[in-house]
Amino acid sequence: MAEFKAAYLSALYFVETQPCIRLFYTDQILIGAFDAQQEGWLVQEFYPKVQHIITEDIWAAVVFSEDHFKAIVSNYKVPSALPVQRFIHFNYFTNRQEAELWLKEMKKGQNLLVAMPGSDL
Repeated sequence: MAEFKAAYLSALYFVETQPCIRLFYTDQILIGAFDAQQEGWLVQEFYPKVQHIITEDIWAAVVFSEDHFKAIVSNYKVPSALPVQRFIHFNYFTNRQEAELWLKEMKKGQNLLVAMPGSDL
């Protein structure tokens, strides 16, 4: 659990110190599903810290193994106490190339927003 927390807090520190980076990729194929303690820590402690630090939307492509992805789709239930994370736009994949393509599309969209000052978007 200590290594899990350290890894997530290290990633959060990176996000905090690099505010111009808005697109992220994480490959969790080797990690597997989180246990209840890890999920609890993420919901109760980590996500509130993230929400406090991140002031603009970010996009994250997460790659899982095929079995892990199927387990999430089949078994995951959103806890009623889970706060809505509107500032992080996650998309989940089982293929690295698809994840990279999605991030490229998100980057194109960001470039359009930057090129349209004064837009109501």
